[in-house]
Amino acid sequence: MLIFMACLLIVGALTSFWVAVAGAPVRRVDRQRVAAYAVVEQPTMLNRMATAVETKVDTAVKRSNGRLFTAEELALAGIAMPVSNLVILMGCGALVTIAAGLVLLKSLVVGLLLAVAVPIATKLAVRWRTGRLRRRFSDQLPGTLQMIAASLRAGHSFPRALDAVAKEADAPMRPELARVVNETRVGRDLLVSLDEVAMRMESEDFRWVGAAIGAQRETGGNLNEILDQVAATIRDRQHIRMQVTSLSAEGRLSAIILMVLPVLIGGYYALVAGEQMAVFIDSGIGKGLLAGSLVAYVLGGFWMRSIVRIEF
Repeated sequence: MLIFMACLLIVGALTSFWVAVAGAPVRRVDRQRVAAYAVVEQPTMLNRMATAVETKVDTAVKRSNGRLFTAEELALAGIAMPVSNLVILMGCGALVTIAAGLVLLKSLVVGLLLAVAVPIATKLAVRWRTGRLRRRFSDQLPGTLQMIAASLRAGHSFPRALDAVAKEADAPMRPELARVVNETRVGRDLLVSLDEVAMRMESEDFRWVGAAIGAQRETGGNLNEILDQVAATIRDRQHIRMQVTSLSAEGRLSAIILMVLPVLIGGYYALVAGEQMAVFIDSGIGKGLLAGSLVAYVLGGFWMRSIVRIEF
């Protein structure tokens, strides 16, 4: 019975994977217009099911108002996929983990716990990719400001200098500056566009740049010298940040090992000694110990995170 349920879950997961990757067929021309001149091929049952599933998931995602993921968050993470397709892929992964729990461990509870871990792991992966992109943006900022200042010294206006740097810079600085230039061309205020970039990249340093440009607009002054000073300040802050990162590297590595080790040991013993590990699920005392260990595990993770995460 467990094997039969696992097979059904695997079939459902493969179907969900096909829906997420292939998606519903796109109609470029209205069916009624084509029907007057040619024979229209009727969609298969699988295509109709894919369309129905994708529509339902997309509606549910829109109703959630981006509680799990947003399109902008996926774009920052470099995931060229609609939110609904990613949700379907997570459902596919959840079904596969449930099937693995039924077949390998013969436990539906373990499979459900693994299924719950799928969206959590996906959220953490998206945040990690987004954080890496934002760190690259911060690293590129001093050099970008120096390029803008050099272009201003050459006699260009600030919008023209921003456009030139946007064409020469690397990602992720290039698309962000190009977005500012395009928004400015259609009449949006420059400072508003710069503030949105700072919010999207969560960069306090870039917010300083917008404040410096706003102050220069109101009081006057040499903008290229102001940008040089801001770039020097940002570079000093990054130097201090790298020193702090290097000094806390040992603590961060220890925290990662301490968080990963219990999971790996528990998974190993669940595979080689499943009957002994089943005591934690079948008995009341085992469930209590498992729940207490989970609470202590989460609290310890937050505690170690607060120790190794230094904000300044």
